[in-house]
Amino acid sequence: MDHFSGFNPVSDDLAVEYGRAVSPKNERRDAVPPPDATSAIGDLTWLAHRAAAALGDAFNEVSRDAGLADLRDWLVLELISNGPERTQLEIATELGVDKTTLVSILDRMERDGLVVRERSARDRRVRIPRATAKGIEVKEQVAIARDTAVMRRLSSIPTRDHAKFHAMLWSIVQDY
Repeated sequence: MDHFSGFNPVSDDLAVEYGRAVSPKNERRDAVPPPDATSAIGDLTWLAHRAAAALGDAFNEVSRDAGLADLRDWLVLELISNGPERTQLEIATELGVDKTTLVSILDRMERDGLVVRERSARDRRVRIPRATAKGIEVKEQVAIARDTAVMRRLSSIPTRDHAKFHAMLWSIVQDY
């Protein structure tokens, strides 16, 4: 069954490369064929869920190592460090995080000296979170460690296919 437009991992020439088994520590083991797409462990939704969990766990680990609670802290820091200023409501909407959850994240990050919240010049009832110098330093540290962790996870995918893989994932989530 073709789950990817034009890409069938069961019969594609790259199947052997994509089918390498990886241990929890991400050390290569013997190559195994990918599971049958009609089996429970080969179901695309389940595989995507497991892939997200593996990458999320790696991201959470490097976030915690840098003193953040999890990847959501990094996402907030990244968002408020780049681009136009955003209100807390805009941040919550863009990240798909409940407003109450975002307030808790910002409270903790403000306590830790990673963010400050300032009144908006346009509407004094609105607060605009901004990353502090410490917050930017932590964000950059985590980004480097995240990239290393993700590359370890993607090591079974040929480097030449990383951009294609990223584009395929984006095509699934872009309108979600």
